[in-house]
Parts: sequence; C-alpha cells; structure tokens
Amino acid sequence: MGDAKANPIGIEWFGLVAGLGFVLSFGYWCTDFLVIQRAMAAKDMNSARRTPLIAAIPKMLFPALVILPGMLAIALYHRSPADIALPIGADGNPDYNMVVPALLAKYFPNGMLGIGLTALMASFMSGMAGNVTAFNTVFTYDLWQPYLRKNRPDGYYLKIGRRATVGGVVIAIGTAFLAAGYNNISDYIQVLNSFFNAPLFTTSIIGMLWKRMTPWAGLWSLVAGVIGASTVYTINHTGLVAFSSEQAAGFYGGAAAFVADAIVAVAVTWCTTAKPVSALRGLVWSATPKEDRRHETTGDDSGWYRSPVTMSCIVLAAALAMSLWLK
Repeated sequence: MGDAKANPIGIEWFGLVAGLGFVLSFGYWCTDFLVIQRAMAAKDMNSARRTPLIAAIPKMLFPALVILPGMLAIALYHRSPADIALPIGADGNPDYNMVVPALLAKYFPNGMLGIGLTALMASFMSGMAGNVTAFNTVFTYDLWQPYLRKNRPDGYYLKIGRRATVGGVVIAIGTAFLAAGYNNISDYIQVLNSFFNAPLFTTSIIGMLWKRMTPWAGLWSLVAGVIGASTVYTINHTGLVAFSSEQAAGFYGGAAAFVADAIVAVAVTWCTTAKPVSALRGLVWSATPKEDRRHETTGDDSGWYRSPVTMSCIVLAAALAMSLWLK
C-alpha cells in the first residue's frame, strides 16, 4: 500500500485509512441519514442507541452479497469458453454493473429468475422509499418550516412534503445520467459519499461530543464539507491533480470534506451563540446525565442481549472476525 500504482484501486495507505477507513466507513455505518432518522424517531434512548448496532448486522453481510458474486463473475467470465456473457460498455470493457443480472440469467431457471429479478427491484424500491422519506422530512421540517414558513397547519406541510418528494425523485432520475459516465457504480457511490456522507459524519460527531457547537456552525460546516469534497473532485477531473483512480479521488474527497467541515465548525462556533446546556440533553454526550445513558434492565429493555454495550461488543467481535477471515 506504499505506492498507488501497486494496487488495483490506485490508492496508497493514507487515503485508504483516512478517507475510506475513517471518514467514509464511519459515515456509512453510523451517520447515514436513514439510520439517524430512525434513531431520532426511537421511543427512548436505549432504542436509539441500538439502532445503528442492529443496522450493523445486515451491513456486515455486504461482502458476501457484493464481493463474492463479483469474484465468481470474474472467474466465470475469463473461463474458456466464458460461462457468463457480460455486455460490453462504451469504453470497450465489460459492464461489471450487469454482473448480478448475468449470473441470474445463467443459473436461475425460469421460475426462479422472476423471483430473483423481483428481489432486485424490491431492494431498489426499499432504498428509494427510505431516501425519499428522509429527503422530504428534512426539507419540510428542518428547512421549510423553521426558516421559510412557520406556524402553518399540518395540511400545508403535508403538501410541501409531497411536492418535495416529486422534486427529489426528478433530481434522482437526473443523476442517473451522471452515473452513466462512470466505469462502475462503486466509483460513483464513493464520490457521492464524499460529497454528503463525509460532511454529515463530521458535523454529527463534533456536535455529539462538543456542547459548545452551535446550529449555525452545523449548517455552515456541512456546506464547507461539500465544498471540500467538490474541490477534490474538480481538481481531479480538470487534471490539476490527477489521482490514479476514481476510487482514490473519492477517498481523498472524503478526507478533505472532514478537514474543511471540522475547521469551519470550530470557527463558526466561536463566532455564534451556543444553545443552553439544558436544550442539549439527550443530544450531546457531556450534556446528558449518566442516568439517562444507563441501560434499563426492566420492561421492554430487559435481557442482557438488549444492552447497547453488549451488542457493541458482539458487533465489534463479528466485524473483526469477518475482516480476518476475508483477509
């Protein structure tokens, strides 16, 4: 990992550890907005703490769902004669985005093929539904209501949410044309994560650990994070600083977003008025009494397996075991 030219993804150890291992991975596991939204809507503190831990369990299965089919497809495609047929992209290389459909078409019988394609569509629709819900909630209740139109009836905000949904879906369809310009979906996703997940992770972690941080600092730090990631993206595509791969640009973009976000968060915080500590209870670690952070052992929270600490240890042990096994 000392030389970017010595590995397939074209990035050395610092970009992998700082960009992917720290910023993008923490953002994906812990501060993905769908996870945050569900934690905020939890009935109590214990349920909120368990939210990312429960989500971590299916997320750990992703290597088996993504990497293993890819490895099988490479082996089958390069056999002579090839066992699966992959369509050729505009660049003359195989279209690896079609690996799973190609495997389904090759090995699933007619009845099972319909079920497999239905499962693919269902997973897409589930992800879209979650993202649409998160988008219209943030737009309506975090932006439109407090800053543009206050104290309106619920029916009004419901209409705004519906319109935001339509607009968000149209924008999402438009981004499909941007994704078509990438060699594979993975490169495109890493760019998006550097633009949005990395700033969200940085703002969230600073806000949860530092009670002095202000709402305006949260807003402008997010903007700064997006600008930081977009700057790396721009200099890469203009050739000013050419990274060896799109993956490398995405990882360094995440690291740049973290640095820019953190600097602006601290700077704006010291120039604005902080909220009273009483308003931060349950949101900031140091402003939340220990008794509120202690796991309840009665009622719905009874049972050792419901303890967030116990679940954390189990998830951590499973993640380490899978990492050593895949290595």
